Amino acid sequence: MARTKQGVFSWEDVLAHRYQNNKPSGLPRSRRYSAVQSQRMSSKPDTGTEWAIQSQSALLARLSPELRLMIWEMVLGGMRIHIVQRQNRRMGHIVCPQTSACDICRGGLPGMKVSAGLLALSMTCKQIYCESIYMLYSLNTFEFSNTWSLTYLRPTIPADFWDAIREVELRWAFPGHWLPCKDPVKSVYFSAGRQQWVETCLALTHMQGLQTFTLQLSGSWFCEPVEKIPVFLEPLRELHLRQRWKLQLPRQPYYVKEIRNIDGDLRKRGIECVVRVV
Repeated sequence: MARTKQGVFSWEDVLAHRYQNNKPSGLPRSRRYSAVQSQRMSSKPDTGTEWAIQSQSALLARLSPELRLMIWEMVLGGMRIHIVQRQNRRMGHIVCPQTSACDICRGGLPGMKVSAGLLALSMTCKQIYCESIYMLYSLNTFEFSNTWSLTYLRPTIPADFWDAIREVELRWAFPGHWLPCKDPVKSVYFSAGRQQWVETCLALTHMQGLQTFTLQLSGSWFCEPVEKIPVFLEPLRELHLRQRWKLQLPRQPYYVKEIRNIDGDLRKRGIECVVRVV
C-alpha cells in the first residue's frame, strides 16, 4: 500500500511501483553483448560465430563489399522507428510510414499490429548479419513517446547496439504538476515523476554514439511560467553532442514571444540546445 505524506496520497510510491513493475526483463549475461562484439572481444576465434566470407553464397561472392554495404544501407536505413511497450512488458517497435503520419505521430496509442520484416535481411545469414546489423541502429531515428520506454529499451538490447544509436527523438506531454511548485500537493506530484525523468536523462547522457537529440514537449504543463523550463531541463545539462540538441515547444503566442528569453536562460545554465516552436 502506498505511503501517505502529510495527509497527501503519495504518488512517489504509486509511480515508482508502476515503473518497476512495468520494466521488461533484461538480457541474460550471455547476451549482453552481440555475437559480433563477442567475436571482437574474444582472444580465441569462435568457429560458431566466425564471420568469414561465405563462399557457398554465389550472390555474396559476386558483389563487392562496397556494393553490399550500399544495398544494406538502402534497405535498413532512413527509417523512423517508434519504440513501444507491448503486453507482458515486452518492448516492440512500429516503423513509421514514409507517406503519412501514423497514430503515434498524431499522439495516439500504438496499434496491435506488429511490424514485421525489420530483421529479415540481417537474419538471412551470418555474413549479412555482421555487415548490416549495426546499420539498423545507426542509420535510423528512434522515437520514444514516453520517457519510460527509453530506459526500458536499454537492458533489452546488447550494449554495442545501444551505443550504435545516433539519433533519438523524445516526445511526451509532461503534466504541469510535475514542475516545482510551492503548493504542497503539487510538490508531491513533482517529486513523484522527477525520478523517472532524471533516469531518462542519465540514459541519454551515457549514449556513446548519440549525435542528434530532439525533445518535443507538449501538454497542459506549458501554462507554467517560462522560468521553470530551465529547472525541468536541468538533468540534460550533461548532454554534450557535436551539435546542440533541439528543444521543440508548442506554437503558442506566449512561447513565441518568450523564445529568446528561454534560449538565454538555458545557455546561462549550460544547457546546450536550440529552442524552436513548432
